[in-house]
Amino acid sequence: MTPFVILFIIVFAVGFLIAMNYLSASKQDRITPIRQIAEIDWDAINDEIVQTEIARGNKIGAIKRYRELTGLGLKDAKDAIDYAMLHPDERGDKKKKSAYDAQDAGIRDLIQDGRLDEAVEIYQKFAGVDAYTARDAVDEIARDLHLSTSTASRTTFDSSSTDKTNHN
Repeated sequence: MTPFVILFIIVFAVGFLIAMNYLSASKQDRITPIRQIAEIDWDAINDEIVQTEIARGNKIGAIKRYRELTGLGLKDAKDAIDYAMLHPDERGDKKKKSAYDAQDAGIRDLIQDGRLDEAVEIYQKFAGVDAYTARDAVDEIARDLHLSTSTASRTTFDSSSTDKTNHN
């Protein structure tokens, strides 16, 4: 046999073994079950220190803090932190953050005055977002303001109507 044929057979055999090893490893990955979300303590994941450590990429620090909070073993804590790092969108039943805070008081004033375009421009400038995002945020603030004022007026109305019925 010529040296090229022998070399071809060796390269083919090595390639075949590498491909089989890869397929075996990928099959093993599919067999390994993904950790169930119900087993993760989302309150501990949402802890400020755990979130800070995850944001820094300090997995060990996040695992240590998670273990302190939950009392779980190393493997369970590691699995929970790994899951949280791989799925940053999922954070359990975390409460939705309000669209605005005390710093947005000027924007709220503009919205209440009906000057929405100015509110969008100011929000865009100070938040550093595009016009569409700013418009969505201002619309959400306006909805929240409308809901809070309508709830307050209903409460006032209800209390005044009950006062009248009590006096009759």
